[in-house]
Amino acid sequence: MRRLLLITALTAAAAALAAFRPYSQGGHAKAAWMTVSAIKTGQEYYLEVAQDGQAVMREETSKSLLTRRGSIKPQLVKDFFREIENSEIINSQNVKRSKMVFYRGDMLKISAYLSGELTRTEAPLNNFGEAFSYAFDEVKKAVAVLPQETKVLFFLRAETVEGEALESFRAKVAVEGEVKNIETDDLKTVKLLMAAVKEPYRLVPIETPEALKELQDFISSRQLYGLRTLFYVPSTRGTFKCQLLEAVKKQAAAPAKPPPPAGKGKRL
Repeated sequence: MRRLLLITALTAAAAALAAFRPYSQGGHAKAAWMTVSAIKTGQEYYLEVAQDGQAVMREETSKSLLTRRGSIKPQLVKDFFREIENSEIINSQNVKRSKMVFYRGDMLKISAYLSGELTRTEAPLNNFGEAFSYAFDEVKKAVAVLPQETKVLFFLRAETVEGEALESFRAKVAVEGEVKNIETDDLKTVKLLMAAVKEPYRLVPIETPEALKELQDFISSRQLYGLRTLFYVPSTRGTFKCQLLEAVKKQAAAPAKPPPPAGKGKRL
């Protein structure tokens, strides 16, 4: 009996560890991901935190691109998730865009799980409340000092295509008035693509040339509309615009130095 209880306890512990394994290792830790954009400048940064403390920040300007990834104190994330779950604006999903006409501050677009359901909320950052803003700032400050990411080749991001954008896409690719959707089982053959489609707007890290090639081979074999770095995936789960984003700014090759001027010949 004791042996049975021990086995049960060990199995439960293993399941718990698997549930909170970092996302980059293929786990499914509870997470929230968001972009914060400045209306005045148009610049934005991406921030992601998981319940086990794993975090990512990608910040791009006209002159630089920097990605940080690592682990922060789980207590900071716990406090932030508590404010997400208590946020009235996230729970209500009620964004009054009329009040945003004269707003010139930061906009927050956040995806998070509430009661097991993935939600997406877009609103001015200052509308989320003082407690939320404090928890958010504490997480951001902790992530901002993490080491610079060097292993990620690209990030893959999938965005849902709806409304007029979906109608425009269908008009371009439809054959005899019909768009052929990719079955979910076929998407599952490329794990990175399936992960991006299941959690839209989240940055899925691509860390090996083999994983990148697998994705690009799928794009080519399915003749997906677009390019290798920006393409569309019509599927039974919906239509998605997928994009490959750099993790770091690639340095331009230094121009070759011109040969030294020919010296004057000596007169004999």
